[in-house]
Amino acid sequence: MKNINPNQLLTFAVVARMKSVTRAAEYLHLGQPAVSGQLKLLQERVGEPLYHRRGHQIELTPVGSALLEYAEKLEHAMHQACDYVHRLQELDTGILRIGSTITITSYFLPEYLVMCQTRFPGIQIYMNTGNSQEIIDRLPELDLGFIEGVVKEEKLPDDYDLIPWRDDEIVLVVRKDHELVEKYPEGVPLSVFKEYQVIWREPESGARQLIEETLVEAGINAPINIEVMGVAGVMGSVRAGLGIGFASLQALNHASPDLVPLRIKPPEGLVWHLNLIAPREGLRSRAVQAFMQICNGTQEQS
Repeated sequence: MKNINPNQLLTFAVVARMKSVTRAAEYLHLGQPAVSGQLKLLQERVGEPLYHRRGHQIELTPVGSALLEYAEKLEHAMHQACDYVHRLQELDTGILRIGSTITITSYFLPEYLVMCQTRFPGIQIYMNTGNSQEIIDRLPELDLGFIEGVVKEEKLPDDYDLIPWRDDEIVLVVRKDHELVEKYPEGVPLSVFKEYQVIWREPESGARQLIEETLVEAGINAPINIEVMGVAGVMGSVRAGLGIGFASLQALNHASPDLVPLRIKPPEGLVWHLNLIAPREGLRSRAVQAFMQICNGTQEQS
């Protein structure tokens, strides 16, 4: 069955509303023969007269009146689609699905999320949290991903880019009354990880993986007796006196004053890379582009 040309239906709706082919042609910025031609093709497709002339106006037949209901619905849908596209272009609407590790979600992204919602309140933001590998696995369901540590680009889908975003530092977390504060005020050697009880993050943690890789390179075998989930778990356990821990320096900036950060492996410390995963250029929605500009500090002030 041959489909009806939607342009013919839209033209028919305008002609029916204006009751004149001439006025409809002026409204549509078309020649009168072009409008008449579309009406003729539509009428041939229907197989019955859609209207007849009464003086200088047209009057719909019962079939034409019934068809007009569908034509007006199509016209309304077209107006809604055009309005939606316009609002997308103006960033008055849109959906942004972000996947991020718990640390980045808690301590790095909040200010950027607030800025985005303030400047573009029409954009709906949905957050998904998980470890770095879980975020990579969920990329087909996401618009942007924020992950920790080194990731080989061959692990990413072909249509995504791995973009360096920010550098942070992994530091040792101790209570302010811990002996390490006085013993190593400028920073601790890696040997403390085998000499003291350590509160370890979960195995998938980017921070833990960095610590483990660094210890292996140094030939240090540190025992793992206590594991907790997330930075909050580390801080709570250290605060309770269960041992020493490690976390992002940015996270420690939000901690209570009874916890002290100590540089690991001074003087350079342990640099921690945070990366952004985004669709390749040309595949990014306007909402994605706007949020990336905000995160990189290049979004113009409104």
